[in-house]
Amino acid sequence: MTIQTKDNKKVFLKRLQPCDFDKLTEFLQHLQPETTRRFGPHGFDKQTITELFENDGAHIGYIALDAETLEVIAYSIIKIGFLEHDASRLCTYGLTLDAKTDCTFAPSVADKWQSLGVGNSLFQFALYDLKAHSIKKVILWGGVQCCNTRAVNYYLKNGFKIMGQFQYNGENFDMVLDIEG
Repeated sequence: MTIQTKDNKKVFLKRLQPCDFDKLTEFLQHLQPETTRRFGPHGFDKQTITELFENDGAHIGYIALDAETLEVIAYSIIKIGFLEHDASRLCTYGLTLDAKTDCTFAPSVADKWQSLGVGNSLFQFALYDLKAHSIKKVILWGGVQCCNTRAVNYYLKNGFKIMGQFQYNGENFDMVLDIEG
């Protein structure tokens, strides 16, 4: 799928394939320190990426590519199900967790591509795919830091609800999106 950013650049959105692993590794290894600190669902090396996406079947990746350079400029990882170590906390909010119809989501957009609509478009692209696979609930991977107002607003804009707060390297919100129809 091709989209146009707010500043009229062309971007390709696609599901991650093994031929993209080198480009994704490059993207992850060049994230700014602040972004790296906030995005950490897995290691940033090719071996980890290969193991996640080729071997277990529980992870799906989505990427956005700059149409001009074909570099990865945004990435989202989906884990089908939920993180076991978060389950008891998530249940305290009254959530009923289901390993088949829930998924866990973590996005990242390169700094110079933020606020141009890439993250929103990539999320909508992934959401369409997830609906086709009968996913009913999207849970933020590790929550979002309360002080990261830009990210909190992004999630709220995309329909996520704040379920509660927890402490881990600062205050964080657990956020969930119930997918309708």
